[in-house]
Amino acid sequence: MKQLSIFDNTEESLLNKSLKLIKDFEKGALFRNPLGFVVGYSGGKDSDVLVHLFRRAGVKFCVVHNHTTLDMPETVYYIRRKFKEWESQGIDCKIYYPQMNFWSLCKEKKMLPLRQTRFCCAELKERNDLPELRFALRSFGVRKGESEKRKLYRDSIETYNRTDFKDKQRFHFDNSDDVKQMGACYTNNYFFVNPLAYWSTDYLWDYVDGEKLEVNPLYNEGFDRIGCIACPMAGTCARKQQLARWPKFEKRFIKLADDIIQTRTALGLPNKYNFKTGAEYFDLWLNNEKLSATEEINLLNFGKND
Repeated sequence: MKQLSIFDNTEESLLNKSLKLIKDFEKGALFRNPLGFVVGYSGGKDSDVLVHLFRRAGVKFCVVHNHTTLDMPETVYYIRRKFKEWESQGIDCKIYYPQMNFWSLCKEKKMLPLRQTRFCCAELKERNDLPELRFALRSFGVRKGESEKRKLYRDSIETYNRTDFKDKQRFHFDNSDDVKQMGACYTNNYFFVNPLAYWSTDYLWDYVDGEKLEVNPLYNEGFDRIGCIACPMAGTCARKQQLARWPKFEKRFIKLADDIIQTRTALGLPNKYNFKTGAEYFDLWLNNEKLSATEEINLLNFGKND
């Protein structure tokens, strides 16, 4: 799909279609929650553009952030500062803190998270257990171009009723009128509007530069991805870059790996790789993208309570 310049003011420009998408569903958002849209904010460039679009659209919305306890320190400070700034401008902002931090969660699961077993995302980042957000019309800065999985399974409009996603429906932003006629934005348990779904990375950065938006200072340090430190979804090089930037976290991960091994040994649980130290477990976990399919299954089985 060819992306027109952000300065193209025609109705067909990608920017204007994204703004129209937001405006089209404001009525549904207000029906579901008096605060209007609930906009998810991570502290990354996509989130900053997303909030800017909602402000530009002139709709009612609030901004929320789920603190994962594994966020990059500079990101934590950046989010707090941005929320204070926005609140002074009349925008409702709220940070939600988990009942259990990342380290305790891994101890409870008796494993470190893997690409195909990201229990930390469900428990800390993608929470649907907050009563005030349960029926809200939510919006995120997800983009289809970020990964093959998002290209296949994410879109501008998403809705479902079942928590296992088996009834999930996805729609292009050009179909917003059809979706409104279905009434799903008023009746379905879960409804999401993602205005950036079809934005490329270049298009997004053009918008940031054109609008002179402030973004997380870590981008100026060469970080392409702003998220949890050493997230399994990041490549090994990126994870090592993060741990070199924040060395205390590497020590904390190794200590956590030691605790997991000791717990599993005491309970007589599997140790497929016969790890003797947390450093051994951590090293293989950090380099898991190089593992064969069989090795990855074995590493996963290390964490199963069988």
